[in-house]
Amino acid sequence: MSDDLVKDSDMENLDMREFTLRIPGEYFFCECVPLDSLQIPEDSKDDTQEIVEGFAREVLENSSFSPYPEQQLAWGFHGSIEDGKIIIFACPLAKLRQLGWQSFEIFRRVFPSFVSLFGKIFSEPTILFLLQGETLSLAVYSPESSVPDELYSLSVDLDDAESLEVARGKLLSLINLENHEVIPDILIAGEVTRQKDGFFKFEHEWMDGKSPSLELDQDVVLDAEELWNTDLRSVEFKKSERKTRARGRKRWKATMAWAFCMTAMLIAFLGVKIFEVKLEDQQVLSGQMAAQVPLVIESQKLLEKLRQNKLGGIDPFGSIGRLYQHLGGSEDDLHVWFTSAHFESRSAIQIKGRGKDIEAINNFIGRLEQNEVAVLQKGRTGKEKRTIKSAGGKTTFEIEIELSEEQISNTPKDESAEMDLVPTTDEG
Repeated sequence: MSDDLVKDSDMENLDMREFTLRIPGEYFFCECVPLDSLQIPEDSKDDTQEIVEGFAREVLENSSFSPYPEQQLAWGFHGSIEDGKIIIFACPLAKLRQLGWQSFEIFRRVFPSFVSLFGKIFSEPTILFLLQGETLSLAVYSPESSVPDELYSLSVDLDDAESLEVARGKLLSLINLENHEVIPDILIAGEVTRQKDGFFKFEHEWMDGKSPSLELDQDVVLDAEELWNTDLRSVEFKKSERKTRARGRKRWKATMAWAFCMTAMLIAFLGVKIFEVKLEDQQVLSGQMAAQVPLVIESQKLLEKLRQNKLGGIDPFGSIGRLYQHLGGSEDDLHVWFTSAHFESRSAIQIKGRGKDIEAINNFIGRLEQNEVAVLQKGRTGKEKRTIKSAGGKTTFEIEIELSEEQISNTPKDESAEMDLVPTTDEG
């Protein structure tokens, strides 16, 4: 049973650490103190907030301000050197304990109920009412300053319709209304949330909300660091707590950075693995395709043979006969003659032969192309497949030509043929 109680207590404390506590403002005495007498050393201008805090502590130690020493007070302040004044608010800790307010250390923040009034600034002298819970507060503002010149609070009974008006009248009787605009409506404080950007958001709405001169959006956003001054806990605790939370934020940021890096590494690792799998698949596919290349080539050859057979097959004698018409010279004195001819296909022929001279061979090739009988084949580089040599009184040549289909006989013959041609000239 005791273990369950401990666990419940831990869970309650965990929930309280996320909760912002607001203590009713009627328990506090408030005083606006000018900073005219405060001297800021030249080498301490960057630490003005600590100097102002020290000044506020000195004020609290003055018996004319408070009969209680600082250590026995729940206190805070709002203001800065730029404002030229601060407002100090305090309440004896013993009184708060008697009322049941204690264990402040377990909460995220501990503020007086009127804390959100410190986010208001007006262009003219203004008096504003704020209702938070069952506490009605009145703040008197000078132009362009968020530090109230006067701040009072009273408790109200929300079940009594007249209680609010009675409290409002009592608060107004405490101040000089001359030259101040009293806002007719009452601002109601709502939820307070800590945002991720380091600010606290205090929600507000007007009780009546019918005045056309009043803006509907009355939410206030205050800097979390500046709000440490208004926190009611001891200065020593706040300093320690700020350091602890700063370390916690650093650890959290480090954890998030580590998690981000690990996530990035995991994504990169998965990307590499996926790439490797795809690469392996591509290699397997490439291997399979490479294995199919010989089959494709054989299929192409088969298709070519079928095409040639359809056209009539290879006709070596008919094809050579058409070439002989362009050898040049007479039947007894040819300028060019063949020694062999190899038919790669119906139209592709490799011819070896001799000629009287280089000019005769070139004329022969020219007549073939001019009469559209055949053209020289070209290699991969685009160079014509033609070789002519002249040595020892002999001129030989080797060419590869492509016969024009119109010049090929339709008489079907063997699928491949090779001929040795012996010239009948005296030079043979």
